[in-house]
Amino acid sequence: MDHSPSFRLLTERLALRPTQPEDVARALEIRSNHEVARNLVSATIPPDPEKMTNWFRGHAEEWRNGSAYRLAITFEGRFIGVCDVFDIADDEGEIGYWLDWAMWGRGFGLEAAERLVGFAMKDVGLNALRAGCADDNPASAAILTRLGFSRLEDVRVFSMSRNEEITQRRFQLTRSN
Repeated sequence: MDHSPSFRLLTERLALRPTQPEDVARALEIRSNHEVARNLVSATIPPDPEKMTNWFRGHAEEWRNGSAYRLAITFEGRFIGVCDVFDIADDEGEIGYWLDWAMWGRGFGLEAAERLVGFAMKDVGLNALRAGCADDNPASAAILTRLGFSRLEDVRVFSMSRNEEITQRRFQLTRSN
């Protein structure tokens, strides 16, 4: 699939487009907010600019080889977060999403995740998706449940952002559900 800057997935209010290296500054700004970063197990507080830059630089190659699709979430032309499908193998993948704290509570997470799931299942052709969220993040769990994900299990994982082990709720969506 082509990693064209003109590629767009549209929702009622949002446009999802492939991330670009130019998005790093805004991503660093968003991820510097403790409330955003604490919900991401692999995030650091504050974010590491070099790691973030390298991560964004690798997105086009991941897109081309089909191992991950990282999408900037934009509202009224402004970058407000990222949603992605990653760890793709054997017709399965994992989804994730994070948004600017100022955008929370407006339904953007659900809107972006719903479009991402449609893209992953229909356009990419995946048969199953996994997702996880901290057990103290009911908003993310509600998004996954509303999208039809089934709760699989709770696991203990190390959260870099919190510098401690947390309980993560694991979810799965298959074509059959």
